[in-house]
Order: sequence, then C-alpha cells, then structure tokens
Amino acid sequence: MTRWSPEKMVAFLPYAAFVATFDRAVVAPMLVGMAADFRVDLQTITLSASAYYLAYGLAQPIWGIISDQIGRIATLRLALVLAGIADLVSIIPMDIDFFIASRAAAGGVMAGVFPAAVIFLGDAIEDRGKRQSAITQLQTGVALGLATGTAIGGIGISTIGWQGFFIATAAACFLMTWYIREFPNPKPGADRLSLIQAYRNVFTNGWALLLFFLVFFEAGILLGAFSLIPAALELDGSSASVAGLVTAAYGVAILLTSVLVRKKTNSVPPHRFLLYGGIATTLGFVILGVYLSEMTVIVSVLFQGAGWVLMHPTLQTWVTSVTPMARATAVSLFAGFMFLGNGAGIFAASHILTNWGPEALFGIAAALTVVLTAIAVPTQRRHFLAQG
Repeated sequence: MTRWSPEKMVAFLPYAAFVATFDRAVVAPMLVGMAADFRVDLQTITLSASAYYLAYGLAQPIWGIISDQIGRIATLRLALVLAGIADLVSIIPMDIDFFIASRAAAGGVMAGVFPAAVIFLGDAIEDRGKRQSAITQLQTGVALGLATGTAIGGIGISTIGWQGFFIATAAACFLMTWYIREFPNPKPGADRLSLIQAYRNVFTNGWALLLFFLVFFEAGILLGAFSLIPAALELDGSSASVAGLVTAAYGVAILLTSVLVRKKTNSVPPHRFLLYGGIATTLGFVILGVYLSEMTVIVSVLFQGAGWVLMHPTLQTWVTSVTPMARATAVSLFAGFMFLGNGAGIFAASHILTNWGPEALFGIAAALTVVLTAIAVPTQRRHFLAQG
C-alpha cells in the first residue's frame, strides 16, 4: 500500500505532468521520420499533432464535469489508464487516417491529467504565492518531459522507432495509476454548483473570459511556433537527432527558471512575471527570425523556455482564483482553450513555414507576442491591485 499524505500527492504531480508532456513533445522531432514511414508530406503528418491538441482542448469541459462528479484523484486515475490504452492503440499498423484518429483519442484522454493536478492544487492551497509556487513546480515535470521528449525523439526514431515511445508512455501511465491506487479520493461537497450554475458562473465572469482569450493566443503563438522549430531545422539541413537535442534546451530553460520563480512568487507581483516572460519570448523569436541555425536555436529556446515558465504558470494561478465556486470548470476550460490555441497555432505555423519560410514564421510570432504582452500585463496588474 502507498502511504498517503498531501505532500506525497504534491510531489507526485510533477511526474504526471512529465508523462503528459512527454507524450506530445516526443512527436515533434519525429514528424519528418514519421512522414517518411507513412509516405505522406509534412503537412499531412502534422495533422496527427494538431488532432491531438484539438481533441485535448475539446475534451476539457468533459473532464471538468467528471472531476466534479468523481473527485480529483479518481479523475487522474481514469485519465492515466485511458491514455495508456490510447497510446497502445496508436501503434497498431494501419493507415495514416487511423493513426491521426488514434492520436486524437490519445489527446482526448490525456486531457484529464494536467488539469486535474492544477485543480487539486487550487483546492488544497489557499495562499496565492504558495499556490503559484506549487503550480510552477509542475513545470519541472513539464520541463523534464519536454527536454526528454525533444532530445530523444529524433534519436530514438532510428533505433526503437516511434512505436517504442508510445509503448513506454503507456507503461508509465499504467505504473502511475498503480502508484496512486490507494490514495483517498475526496469528492466535492454537497454545496457544489450544478453544471449549469458552474458554466454560468464562469461565462459571466469577465476575468475568466479574458483568461480564456489570453491562453488561447499564448498557446497559439508560443507553442505553435515552437513546435515547428525541429521541422524548420530539418528543412534547413539539420538531422532529426540534432533538431531534438537543440530543442531540449527549452526544457532546460523551463527547469532552471522554475526554480527562480518558486523563490520569487511572494516578492514579485504576477504582472511582472508576465512582462518579463513576454520580453524573453519576443527576443527568442526575433533571434530565429534574423538567423536560423543550430546555435541560434539553442539561444532562442533558452529565452522561449524562460518566457513560458514566467507567463503560463502566472495565468494558471490567476484562473484558479477568479471563480472559486466553479474552479474545476474554469481550469478545465482554460486548459481547453490552451490546447485549442496550440492546435490552431501548429496548423497555422506549419502553413507559414511551408509557404513563406522560417523568417516569416518567427517574425510574425515575435510581433504577436508583443501584442499579447501589451494586453496581459496591464489587465493582470489591475486584477492584482483589486485583490489587494
């Protein structure tokens, strides 16, 4: 039996974040190789990644309902089991249409993992600074998942193949489900809002609507353009393994910046994190827009990784506080808009890269990041001051 404690659960959650991130990060550096296996072009195989993100986003409201009905831990168990099954289905040797559909299914069920972790922390930690510190700690798992996936994806496709990675992810999902099998599963109290009340509570809250807008464009810009960096490098002549290794610097930047942010959450106001993150991300895209090479990618993704961990956990912490009575609904919708934005961003970035080249892709991303930052910083500052 696994002995339960709240601290043990908080310590476990980054591992769940690792697996959920690895499952999608490992695909980007393998896209060119997978396209060759399926004998399709890059844009077609990219649809499997877009389908994953879109399904992830569309499934969020469903997982929010499930979380309120069966509890946070039970939701995590269910999502992990289904994700493991979906990853195994993805390796069945069929055609490209079946593969795209199976990856969409994997995205839809993996959708329950990370939001359940954020909702759990929102329920368990009342202090804003401590909550942001814990949510930022989840980014450690995200960083390691991202760094590992991007570093070994390009290398592994020529050794164990893309199927081997999906088998490994499935095994990890089943192992984690077993680990938390006896953790208690407190359900929401009888005073929880009904489904209609919860959605009304969220969609009549101006701050919540603003956050959905911000995270959609944050993910579309920051993650959409980032996801095509390996493909841009390969089209420029780099090998898949080199593309994966240089992109792993993004995960390293997230890991290092997470440590700094956790130490500063009680002394730095959240709008400052958004400002610094916007500046770092813009610089990262400008570097790639000016000159694309393996060295500039390393420098760029260090800026981009720092920018992401400064901006995104700040928005995540913000959304856990705007509608406390409908927290699960707000967080699930927030994650949904994030992955809808990510899917749309990948599709748009793929089109821009294919038709206009990397300079246009990263130049547009830099300009849009400036606009995003200009909206997010003053509105977050106003909310922060209003909360006292």
